[in-house]
Amino acid sequence: MTNRQLLLQIKELLHRLYEEPENYLIDTLAMMITGLFLGRHVQLWEIALWVPSPVHLTSIVRRFERFVADPRVKVAVFFEPFVIAMQVSLGNETAYLILDCTQAGKKCRTLMVALAYHGTALPIAWKTVKGKKGHVKGRIHQDLLKRIYPSFRYHRRVIVLGDAEFSNESVISWLQSVGWGFVLRFQESYLVQTADTPVWQTAWGAYQASQLEPGQVRHWENVRFTMDHKFPGLTMTAYWQEGEEAPWCLISNLPASEQPHLIYEKRFWIETLFGNHKSRGFELARTHMEDPEHIDRLVLAIAIATCITLGLATDLVLKKKTYLVDRSDRRDLSLFQLGWRWLYRLLALDRLHELKMVFRWDFQLPAAGPQAAS
Repeated sequence: MTNRQLLLQIKELLHRLYEEPENYLIDTLAMMITGLFLGRHVQLWEIALWVPSPVHLTSIVRRFERFVADPRVKVAVFFEPFVIAMQVSLGNETAYLILDCTQAGKKCRTLMVALAYHGTALPIAWKTVKGKKGHVKGRIHQDLLKRIYPSFRYHRRVIVLGDAEFSNESVISWLQSVGWGFVLRFQESYLVQTADTPVWQTAWGAYQASQLEPGQVRHWENVRFTMDHKFPGLTMTAYWQEGEEAPWCLISNLPASEQPHLIYEKRFWIETLFGNHKSRGFELARTHMEDPEHIDRLVLAIAIATCITLGLATDLVLKKKTYLVDRSDRRDLSLFQLGWRWLYRLLALDRLHELKMVFRWDFQLPAAGPQAAS
């Protein structure tokens, strides 16, 4: 009975959001999301096991196979209502967009743009390609950023964060052309030209000359970045954290006064999202799919399930009722796990009518661990 209630609730949500797609496609997507929540696995037969339908299991699996192969399922179109909900709820908050890649099955990687959100991230757009680490090139990065640009072009401030894979000419030149901020990690072997040393040198040479030590940070402003491209007027930061073997090398178009290295720490929030998509949630890395477009449509279902889960958790936090699923004297659960547990409690208590998805930036999630007495 709970399976059917969850399916009907998700189906109702999707039908409110979509107008153009055929009912068959919407209903199939609702089935997949229901199966993902209950089966906690991306293999289609695992999802199909939980679908409350009297037809044979193999028939449901074939329906899912047709869905992920159907060119009418335009991922960006289907996910647009969720992106709009995130963007509208941002208000005047800075939008921190994180770029990263994750393994999707044995032979593909999914490049994702996500919106930093209370220690985790909300998926915004993605593109799957064949290949292993390092295969995704700058042009694909730029194309994905162009896809999301209309959603954020009028936003007050956007800052893009990414690791060394994204500090390439295609990404930096495009971000500068649209006036977005960025903080990107880069390899210490890259050549830079600083204001106090006009000779081109490696970033490693620059921070060595400054006698940087563990626990310290150095900024260089008005830097020209790479001898090949000579991007002018940038800020280079070398940040050596205690316990690390070497410093982070960061390039940014933000002033040093904004502490780019502290802003960059939000980049790691996407690792929480990937963990929820994989080992702590839906096991994306274990899919047997090998067609990138098929995987993109599978990720569509995962992304919607993620938004529902984080939206549920946000509503619970705003109502100050996290004690219903977590300890009252400490926070042990991530925002995703709070929502995940609350969904299961609503199912167990036959209270799915309370399912409410909310995105809000104007609250502070308590730090993990024991909480101070009120």
